[in-house]
This record gives sequence, C-alpha cells and structure tokens, in this order.
Amino acid sequence: MVTLAIEGSGGTELTYHLGKPTISVGASSQNDVVIRAPGVAPRHLVIQRNGNVFTFIGQNRQVVVLNGERRSRGVLRVGDRIRIGTATLIFKGMGEDEVEVVDVANDDEHSGGAEATPATVVSQRSTSVGRSRSEVVLYSEPHRLAEARQHMVEIFRTGIRSDLVPSLRTFMETFFADRQAMLAWLDEEGRFQPIVSQWTGEMLRLPVRTFEELGGGGRFALLRLGSRQILIYPVAGGALQSRAYMMLETGEEEQEDDELLLAELVRMLAIHWERVENSSSLYGPWESNSRAQIEEQLPGSSQATRVLRDSVLQAARSSYPVMLCGCTGAGRMTTAALIASMHPTGELPVHVFQARVDDEASARMELVRSTTEDGATGGSLVERARGGVLVVRDIHYLSQSLQREIAALIRNDLDSGYGPTVRWMATTEEDAMSLLNEGVLDSTLFNAFQQHLIRVPSLSERREDLPLLVVRLLNTVGAEQGKEIRGVELETLNSLLNHSFEGEMTELLGELRRLVSATPDGEMVRGIVPAVLRSVTGGEGTEDAEMATAAMLSQDDLKVVIPAVERLIIDRVLRRTKGNQSKAARILNLSRGALIAKMKEYEVLDYRYLRRK
Repeated sequence: MVTLAIEGSGGTELTYHLGKPTISVGASSQNDVVIRAPGVAPRHLVIQRNGNVFTFIGQNRQVVVLNGERRSRGVLRVGDRIRIGTATLIFKGMGEDEVEVVDVANDDEHSGGAEATPATVVSQRSTSVGRSRSEVVLYSEPHRLAEARQHMVEIFRTGIRSDLVPSLRTFMETFFADRQAMLAWLDEEGRFQPIVSQWTGEMLRLPVRTFEELGGGGRFALLRLGSRQILIYPVAGGALQSRAYMMLETGEEEQEDDELLLAELVRMLAIHWERVENSSSLYGPWESNSRAQIEEQLPGSSQATRVLRDSVLQAARSSYPVMLCGCTGAGRMTTAALIASMHPTGELPVHVFQARVDDEASARMELVRSTTEDGATGGSLVERARGGVLVVRDIHYLSQSLQREIAALIRNDLDSGYGPTVRWMATTEEDAMSLLNEGVLDSTLFNAFQQHLIRVPSLSERREDLPLLVVRLLNTVGAEQGKEIRGVELETLNSLLNHSFEGEMTELLGELRRLVSATPDGEMVRGIVPAVLRSVTGGEGTEDAEMATAAMLSQDDLKVVIPAVERLIIDRVLRRTKGNQSKAARILNLSRGALIAKMKEYEVLDYRYLRRK
C-alpha cells in the first residue's frame, strides 16, 4: 500500500494510504487524491506502480516540481517532495515491513526509457516482527545526459592552458548532432558573432530588451519561431563573456534534458571563460600574425620584455580599458599604438588627450563636454573617438571629480548591451597602485582600468635586450632616412651599452637618429655617443664622465664634436631652467624658435615635468 501525504500549514499532514496501481491527483473529485488549491489542474499528475518502482507523469503539460526541479515525469523515491500549484505532496513509499530485492537495470522495459530508473534496490529483511527495514536505492541517469556530463568533465578538467574551442566543437557535434547550436558573442550592432557554431540558418536578431532581461541573472529564454524552439542561455561574467550566449534548437521531447545540459555547460564556461578567450583556434591567423608583430616591435629576451609582450597580446584581444604605467620616454604611447593596430577587426584610429595640472574646466570641456558655436553640447573628444581608441596621457593629473566622471563613462559604456563604443587607454608616470595609495588616482577610475594594468619597463630593467634593440632600431632609422646601414662598430655599440639613458627610449632613438644622419649610405655606424656627457652637468663629477669628455674632444670629426657640445649645453641649461624655453633661450643667446629647432634636431628632452614634480 502506498502512503502519500499532503503538507498543510503549521507542519500538519493529511495522509492517504492507496493500494491502486495507478493513482490520479488533481482538483477534480474524480481523482484518487483530491487537492483543491491554486494552480492545481483538474487532473494534474498520475502516479503509477510497476512492481516496486513508482513513477509519475504530468498530465496535459502541467507543471510538476520534484525536489525543486521542474519535471514532466520521473521516478519517485521515499521522502521526495512534489509541488503542484501551491500544494506540496510527500511520497512516503510502501507501508509494508519488507521489500523484495529488485534489479531494474536488467529490466528491458525500463533500461531503454528516457527517464532515470533505479539500477538496484538493496533490501535488508527484518529479523523480528516490528523492526523496520533499511534500503539503498541506486538510480541510473538517462544515457545521453550521463554521457554528456562525463564528456563535459573531461573537457574542463584538462590543463588550464588547453584550447577549449576544438573541444567545445566536438561536444556540439556529438551531443547536438543534426541540430542548430552555437556559442556566440553579441557585437556592438546587436548581431551574433559565432565563437563555436554549427548554425546553418539565418542568425537570430533579438530586441535589446531581451538581453537586458537575460542580464538579470538566473534567467534563460525559450524563443518560439513557428514550430521551432530555441533555448538561449547567457554566459554570466566579464569582458566578452558578458555578451556571450549559448543557443540550441530543441524539441518538446528533448527540451527538459536540453535545459539541464545547457545550464551546466554555460556555468562551466563562465568559470573557464579565459581559456575560451585565449584559444588560438578562436582567433585563427590573427594569433600568429599578432605575435610576430609584437616580436618585431618589442624585441628582447628579458623577463620584463616577455611579460610586456604577453600583456600587450591580452589587451589587443580584449575590449576593456588599458592603463600603461612607466617612466617618461619608456614607450607608453608606442605600446598604446601597437595595441590599437592589432585589434582583431582591424587597426583602430587613435585619439590622444594630454592631461594637465590645475586645468579641470578646459579639460572637462575638451574631453567630455565640448560645446558647438550655437551653445549645444556635442563634438567632445569622447564622441569623436567612437569606434576608435582614446588615449588620456598622464591621467593622474586630472582632478578627482573628472576622474570619477571618466570612470562613470567607461562603466556605462561597458554595461551597455552592445559593448563599448570607445576603447579607453591611459598612461601614468608611476606605478598605478602607488598613485592609488597616495590619493592621486581615484579608486573608481583604478577599478575601471584594473583588467589591463600594463607596466612598460625602463631600459635599466631590460639591459640585456639593448644590443638587439639597437640593431632593430638602426634598421628602422635607416629606412626612415633612406639609407642602407651595414651595422654598427664595436666601439660605438659599447658606448651605447654603457650609457644610462635617463631619457629612456626617446633618448636612445634620438641618439641613433643622430648617428645614422652622420653615417654615409652603405657604411657602418661609428662614433662615440655624446649623450654620455650628461652626467658632467648633473653634478656627479665622476672620473668616468671626465674620461668620456676627453674621449669625445680628442676626435677630429667636427660633425660629431660640434653637435655633441651643442646638445650638452642646451640640455644643461634646460635642466637648470626646468624646461622654461624662453628663459633658456635668453641664457643661450638664441631666439626661442632657434632653441626649439635645435631641441628637435638633437632630440633634447623637454624638462617641464621637473616643474610638476
């Protein structure tokens, strides 16, 4: 005899003892168990007994929730809670003292069914009257679900660096054979771009409101297109992941199993999404071409250079903002331009804004709130940079209020259903964490950029890369000046390697341009680098600096000596005046225009940053 209890208020129960092989439950008085509660259909479900196995079937597509999981049919076990409408039933099982041992796994009637069935019922007979029995019931999942889950485990438990895209493609071909299935991301125009796909028909176009509703968390969609049903599950998370969706065309019979399978798949994808974004199969030839381009632009074998190359590649793949930290002249703008040039969809246009100290009103007007001649707002740099890259140089010079305003713009852009319209980049002269701790950098702005914090190393951190860097830059400078450079003399290379390069890459490039300009076409670069004399004016007065000065003055080539002396004096005076060009021109007995021309010719640094410090 079957015992079925209806849970009432205050913990009370109404118990039914039923001996029939088929038990109907519903609101109609024609049922074996009558439940008149909101949401209960006249004939809601039927419980059937086959030997010692009890199953239930929802009638007329009625909603049945078994232990918190929506099911249309299933196997009942002792203690299972069945919710129909607002009523809850508790399956108590059989009221007899003993149960025969049943091996359902070998029962032909159940082994091929779509629903889970008990594999083995192990029973312990009572040894005396009145003692209750104990039993363990083992169940088998439907074959397709069990095999798919096992395959999923194998995919995601492999090494952290393994390529997920080929594995996902195999999974779809195996378990969604002959059906439309696709993992895709939503681009800025609201179109699905496939990542892994076996979708042969027309791509779906859904309204913005649908994606806003799906973004609420814990939701999925069932799209009905005539006789077709398409499940849409969002992959919750950040970056491209926030706009990624899993879609599958399903049928009425498979819908319940497909819902379970897709829910588990998208949860695993959310956890391992970085492996999807890093997949070489996803980016195809772009991956190898970008790596070759980075190797060409950032040569070297030092640890600092390798980290920089990996960071640049990750930033080029992403649409998140990038913050480039490093000292003046280290190559932050060059790195930003490199990231913009390697975007998977093609090179992006770059717009640059130079932040200034104590200039909040004009900075806000130019950057985010420009006005037209008739007084209407519009034409700001943010608006002009749509579809491209906006680089804010020295962003820490901006006021805290303007930094927060920029952070809000970035967050709103990223949270839109169509992805960011502007790729934000920023540069700072120091480590971003130090600026944050000192209160110079606003925390909301730092959080907006924290996905890609790239530190551009100084030349002192990558001295071992300098020989290769010199050779590569000599070829580049030679091509700029239309000369064939056959190499560099050992004495000249040693002078470059022994120089401190306080001006970083800017100073190195300036010295190489000067050396190449003094080198005839088809010859080797030769001459002592006059930039080593910088330490003489810096107050150090070292013996090495005096020897370098003597070595330079002992040369007979006026093309080397005169520019070196001019550069040395101009550099010294500009340092003393902290970049005040008018004052330096008076001291040097030059016009300001002539001074600026010589600064450009000799690549002398602009020392105005000394005033800011």
